[in-house]
Amino acid sequence: MINISENSEAKELIPIAQAVHILVNKLPVAARSKNKPGVRLEKGEVVDTNYEGYVLRVAIKQGKVIRATPIVGPYAGLPVIVAPIKDGDKVVGAIGVVDITAGIFEDIIAIARRPELHKFLPEDAFPK
Repeated sequence: MINISENSEAKELIPIAQAVHILVNKLPVAARSKNKPGVRLEKGEVVDTNYEGYVLRVAIKQGKVIRATPIVGPYAGLPVIVAPIKDGDKVVGAIGVVDITAGIFEDIIAIARRPELHKFLPEDAFPK
């Protein structure tokens, strides 16, 4: 069983980060717990198990999704989307995706949700 707490170590976050990494077609993913550094994955591999992540910390502190473009660190200049990991109302960590397409990834999602495109897709392709 996977159990994530505010004191989870990087190695405990790897299975969740790997799953998200695969879901977003191997875009870089980072995750951390509230009190401990976390993990970074790129191209299917763990590249850092001591990752601080400024935007991850902001998402933890604010308890909400953060969309930002860091100005320092390994992803400086690239858009990131970070979501808090919650246990009930308590924020225990955060996980984020780096949009190395410099915004195209998010644009594609917006385009795919356009009503005029739905005529080409099955009724249940996109949740309402």
